[in-house]
Amino acid sequence: MRSFLKATLLRTLPYLLLLAAVSFGSLLPHVSAQDEAPNSPLSLIQEGTRPLLTITFSGADRFLKKSQYIFDAAEHPSVHQQLQDFLKSTLNDLEGFNREKPFGIMGYLPVAIPPLPEFVAFVPVDSVEAATKLVEKAPVVIRKEDEEGRYEVIGPNRTFPIVMKNGYAIVPLGNNPDAKILDREFPDPSQLLAGQAQQFDASVRLDVESIPVATRTLLYGLINSGISTQLQQRDGEPEGAYRIRRVEGERGLAALKMLFMDCQKLTFGVDISEEEQSVNIDFIVDAIKGSQMLKEIFSSTDRPSQFIPLLDDNAAVSLSMSTLMADREKEAYGEMMEGFRMEVARLIEENSLGPAPDENSPIGQALSAIQKTLQEGHMDVFAQFYRDSAGKLAIVWAGRVQDGDAINSGAMDLLTRLKDIEVLKQAGEMQIGAGEHLGVTFHRLKFAIQPAEATAVFGDNVGLTLGMGSTAIWGVIGGEESLATLKGVMDKLEAATQSPTDVRTPPSFRVIVNVNQLVEMAETAQVASASRRAEREAAAGAEAAIDLQIGSSPAPAPGGAPAPGGTGTPSGRGPGAAGRGRGFRGGPNAARMAERAQQGGRIARETLKEGDDRIEIDTRLTETGARSRVRLEQGFVKIFGRLVANALGGGDGEPEDSTTPPPAN
Repeated sequence: MRSFLKATLLRTLPYLLLLAAVSFGSLLPHVSAQDEAPNSPLSLIQEGTRPLLTITFSGADRFLKKSQYIFDAAEHPSVHQQLQDFLKSTLNDLEGFNREKPFGIMGYLPVAIPPLPEFVAFVPVDSVEAATKLVEKAPVVIRKEDEEGRYEVIGPNRTFPIVMKNGYAIVPLGNNPDAKILDREFPDPSQLLAGQAQQFDASVRLDVESIPVATRTLLYGLINSGISTQLQQRDGEPEGAYRIRRVEGERGLAALKMLFMDCQKLTFGVDISEEEQSVNIDFIVDAIKGSQMLKEIFSSTDRPSQFIPLLDDNAAVSLSMSTLMADREKEAYGEMMEGFRMEVARLIEENSLGPAPDENSPIGQALSAIQKTLQEGHMDVFAQFYRDSAGKLAIVWAGRVQDGDAINSGAMDLLTRLKDIEVLKQAGEMQIGAGEHLGVTFHRLKFAIQPAEATAVFGDNVGLTLGMGSTAIWGVIGGEESLATLKGVMDKLEAATQSPTDVRTPPSFRVIVNVNQLVEMAETAQVASASRRAEREAAAGAEAAIDLQIGSSPAPAPGGAPAPGGTGTPSGRGPGAAGRGRGFRGGPNAARMAERAQQGGRIARETLKEGDDRIEIDTRLTETGARSRVRLEQGFVKIFGRLVANALGGGDGEPEDSTTPPPAN
């Protein structure tokens, strides 16, 4: 599934941005659809009956309930009370408005090219009279028009129309909006968005299916024709590089077409759950029933990972992905590998790295094994943070392959050719055949540069180790003990394979991050960096003092002032000059912002130390597609509440004394 999502989303990011630009193009001069002639050749086929874009908030009462949970969890209940007091004293408790129904913004794609969108806000109203009194607290006047349900809001600088439909006030957005925007048939937001508002506190939905098929076909054709012209071979472009670029572009276009023609809707939503004591951030892809997109999503999760026995939810970071590629992806990767073969041969020949490899050479056989792995289509990878025997960090990863022995032979051939290259020598010390375990041969690169921060976290002699076995490629980055850690991980997988037990099958894509452990590593690196910096400064100061003692002091300048290069600072720039340029710049506002940022970081770190610091990311199937979720534990809810309390109170975000009564109403 993850492979499919990458193909349809990540690799089509430029096209998604283009679609978003169409949806959010209100910065461009507005061209109303009603201003176009009916027989204009630039008119699209038709406009959808539903909004293309909806930004939905679940309702005022639900927001107040979530606010109470957030600030109670953050131990700042008075902030919620302040919010309630503000609503009561300033906004009349939103009298006249419905506090239970959803509100937000709808965006429509008018019948014109360029299809500049039109946006309207929708606000639930129970009593027009009461709502009018509240709105007229601002310097505006509301005038009822002759047509039923039509109103006009007259302000000091602008006037805009409003229409009442289905218990909602529909308000066009933008500067000087055309009243004709309100002539369309608007759906009842409480019905259209009922599921969306129930599931999320706030959400954004792109309803691709709301665009008629003919319109989607036309839009895709325009984009496709523009991009296809960029996929021609350029002057002087090597054949291999051209093949890779062309196939990658064609993959993107195929994914874009599937997005236009097979996708029903895309939803991004946030829900703060008091029951789960967490924040859930979801990205949902819903595909049209019976479409190729839906078939590929469902077929992508048929095979579990072989690395499941290694997964540890308590590791600082743990990642696993097991997905089956679609047939079109496998075909594309096969053609890309042909281009990659050409590039490898060309680069070896151009850089005089020995005879060009053919299909029977070790490098050629290795490339064939990689192509075989891609043709099988099972992308199975794993990565996890470990502590070695010295308590230092070792990052282990692995990937499933076909005919890994051939890949190892090719890797040894390639490394032998590259070992005398100056760039590799500058990177570090390469050891080919550094060890062997369970039939896996290891090669290690010890990095030439060993920063104090890195050795503090990873241990001495930080480097990268790779190992190729018959069914997997293994790797680890770490210090001297990292290879032993890697061998222990391999032993654990081997034991689980020989004596299998029932284990819970995780989602096809899964990431777990325990933030406190990462914070501890960062603090260790900061301490080492500060210590190293202090040592360098002390050494520089001692060297400067010796230079002053050895050198002769110049005669004093007239008036007793020290001459350049004389007494004062070693550089002769005067007291305090040595630190000039390293202080804070940007004025008092920037200084306050920096202070707040530091204060916010301290609040976040101290809050996470209380626990509930985990981040979980996974992808699962739904009845109509797939859902990717980021789950933040309650520690992040507390952080948000304390940061807001700190900003409002100008304090340090410390929890309130439970004995202190809340402010009086």
